[in-house]
Amino acid sequence: MQTRLSLILAVLLLQVGVVCFAANETAEKPLVARTFEAFKQDSARIRKQMQPGGVYEHASANEQERVEAQLGAMYKLLEAHSSQAEMSETDKVALLNAQEEINGILQHNDNNRLVCEHVAPVGSHRPVTTCQTYGEMMVRQQNSQKYLQDRARTPQTKSGG
Repeated sequence: MQTRLSLILAVLLLQVGVVCFAANETAEKPLVARTFEAFKQDSARIRKQMQPGGVYEHASANEQERVEAQLGAMYKLLEAHSSQAEMSETDKVALLNAQEEINGILQHNDNNRLVCEHVAPVGSHRPVTTCQTYGEMMVRQQNSQKYLQDRARTPQTKSGG
């Protein structure tokens, strides 16, 4: 009975894993520069989403600077040609490289990205899978840092006597 239950559970977990993998593989890229007009709209959307409350709000200042620099490079390339079809091969490669760097940064910092861990809790040998979004993880980390900073500023009094 227990073996049969374990087998059913394993099959269900495998199916869930395949669905999660398929969802990640078909995830839409934040930026696909086909025309100059579409790029201008996408770049404005990306800049807005990197602000507080946006999908990419947890991108570091350095990552945001890299995104801005690559958006600038892409702007110059597309402004001169209006679409990829009119570009030289060198310009197409430069455009694609800039686009992929931006997409990598944004996908890594996507608040909706699911992060799962498979670890054994303290006192147990049975691993447990826990999942949370990147945004939840970052909020939890920020709250922990704030708590530690508040505790460091608060003078501690000795009790007893």
